[in-house]
Amino acid sequence: MILQEMFAKEIDRDLKGVIKVGQGDEENIRQELEEYVVTRELQKHFAEFFASYKKGINGHTDKMGVWISGFFGSGKSHFLKILSYLLNNKNVNGKNALEYFTDDNKIVDAMVLADMKLAASIAHKTDVVLFNIDSKSDMTGKHTKDAIVSVFLKVFNEMQGFCGAIPFLADLERTLVEEGRYNEFKDKFADEYGKPWEASRHKFDFIQDTLVEVFAEMGFMSEAAARNWCEKIAEPYSISIEEFAQRVQDYIKAKGDNHHVVFLVDEIGQYIGDNSKLMLNLQTVTEDLGIACQGKAWVIVTSQQDIDAIAKDMGLRSNDFSKIQGRFDTRLSLSSANVDEVIKKRILAKKPIPEQTLTLL
Repeated sequence: MILQEMFAKEIDRDLKGVIKVGQGDEENIRQELEEYVVTRELQKHFAEFFASYKKGINGHTDKMGVWISGFFGSGKSHFLKILSYLLNNKNVNGKNALEYFTDDNKIVDAMVLADMKLAASIAHKTDVVLFNIDSKSDMTGKHTKDAIVSVFLKVFNEMQGFCGAIPFLADLERTLVEEGRYNEFKDKFADEYGKPWEASRHKFDFIQDTLVEVFAEMGFMSEAAARNWCEKIAEPYSISIEEFAQRVQDYIKAKGDNHHVVFLVDEIGQYIGDNSKLMLNLQTVTEDLGIACQGKAWVIVTSQQDIDAIAKDMGLRSNDFSKIQGRFDTRLSLSSANVDEVIKKRILAKKPIPEQTLTLL
């Protein structure tokens, strides 16, 4: 018997040593779903998460914050990505994400599986926004007190196909969509400029004259108003957390039929560091989304430290501390204790005949 041929899966296949949010090619996702090992610890975490999540499906809740903690190597980023696939019930290689779990009997508890199937049943009505907050933030973003809401607005705009880098343009695009004239605008812009709008909008300084001509031709704005609007883009953009929550609520209401938006934020703890203003900004974003959307918008974050440790290190007042804890009602702590279980099932699993032979030996 050749050792290499004993194993259930090819042992010379490419295995990602570190799972990163952003690795989104189909083959990579298929391997992640197929080979994901749900350890004894993870069985409990899936149970707790989906028990909380179904409250927003079946009714209303303002407890829609989830804090996933665990040090390097604990698998928190991998867990976050797997959640994103399940909530979107992503189709990969002809199979939905949930099928990778059911076909391989990854979940042992029938009640947990029922909760997961409930979440999958509204997956077509769920917008999943998965991102690493540090990579999505502007270089100077961390130094402003509204840094968190700015990044949330950016990824929310991008999810809808709007311009993430320039929020003024995203507001314009949103208005054109609401008035049913966005496609007309894109067609006219492409005719005038010679390139598609989505491929050109980031070069705003070079397309202003074209925009003014297009707005005037459409009768959307006068030439003077269009030039005045173009000048405003150079000004700092600001949005309150309440306004952002209202936008998310309006979007969900417009979609209707129990629509959900889920923000999955990797490495929030590393981004916040010891900045208490950023922590309070995150707390207020989560709080206002909870009040406005009542369980139809979720905020799921990962951090090396648990929420209690971060808040205590910052020396937050007891009132602020309890508020932050209240926003993230579901807290999941991942450890590296079950790494042997993962290796045994993912790497060392044998084919039936070699397994029997080794057992006899």
